[in-house]
Amino acid sequence: MQTFISSLEAEGLPFVLFRYPNEERILCYYQNDKQEHRTTSFEEEGFVFSSFDRETSSLYIPATNQKIIEVDAPLKQAFSPPLLPLNGKDKFEEAVEEAVKEINASSLEKVVLSAPFFVPNRRNGASIFASLAQKYPNAFVYYWSHNATANWLGATPEHFISLEENQMDTMALAGTLAVGTQAEWTEKEYHEQELVTQSIVNALQKVVPVAAIKVGDRQTVQAGSLQHLQTSIRVDAQGVPLRDIIEVLHPTPAVGGLPVEKAQLFIRKHEGYDREYYAGFLGVFKQNKSAKLFVNLRCGKVSENNIQLFAGAGITHNSEPTKEWNEICGKAMTFLSVI
Repeated sequence: MQTFISSLEAEGLPFVLFRYPNEERILCYYQNDKQEHRTTSFEEEGFVFSSFDRETSSLYIPATNQKIIEVDAPLKQAFSPPLLPLNGKDKFEEAVEEAVKEINASSLEKVVLSAPFFVPNRRNGASIFASLAQKYPNAFVYYWSHNATANWLGATPEHFISLEENQMDTMALAGTLAVGTQAEWTEKEYHEQELVTQSIVNALQKVVPVAAIKVGDRQTVQAGSLQHLQTSIRVDAQGVPLRDIIEVLHPTPAVGGLPVEKAQLFIRKHEGYDREYYAGFLGVFKQNKSAKLFVNLRCGKVSENNIQLFAGAGITHNSEPTKEWNEICGKAMTFLSVI
């Protein structure tokens, strides 16, 4: 793998390596030129990489060139992972306090606040990808390299849209606990999960009748060293184009908040940085009819000397700033543990 990927990197050619959850096969879409491909219709076929704001068209790599990749086993690290920088703690906790005040005083119900963490980079992208794939078999793992976006890697636990033969599946994911902890789910997490689930159902009713939507039971699922509350949602999407489903669902309340517009305004005002592709979506789509898309969580933007990690937490009326900070630190460790 390393030789092939190194040649693409050396020439600055766009490519993406990815592996679906619970699969071993590594796929690669790549270009033989540096042309920038964008879509608004999703009538093409390829791998899309879309930003959180998605105010313009979505970038994609066409499916023209595909290859199954043999992944080299990651080298055993002779060093400890870097420490997570804590210099953003005060700013994040202040933003949480402001969010709780706003929620208790207005129509804002939930807002997802995030923070970036900058850590030194001591490995190449292909090596980090191999480690992520090995450590997180249940996640969607990817390595995206493009001259328009820089390099990104991630191991996300969250499905966004799976569309095949008129059947669409999505999920509501919220709440976080460390695996092995004695703590239990509280009213705060259950309330947050219900907000996300109901919001997704309400959004889907803009493009399908309510009878076409089936909501599953709430479950606890594991993602690496963390566990989350998850509710599966299945939709009879006959005749509904993929672009219309994306339009009503992105960004979901699991990464933005409720109401969507009010939450996004709060995020822009208080986070103090550009999320870029963090909390956007990515994955394979085909001719506006089928797709396997994921939410871009547990990810990092990679440069030669450092990696910018991203993590967020859902804030509701009874959120505690320190607890929310500890939550995003735990999420950032997903990536930090393999650097």
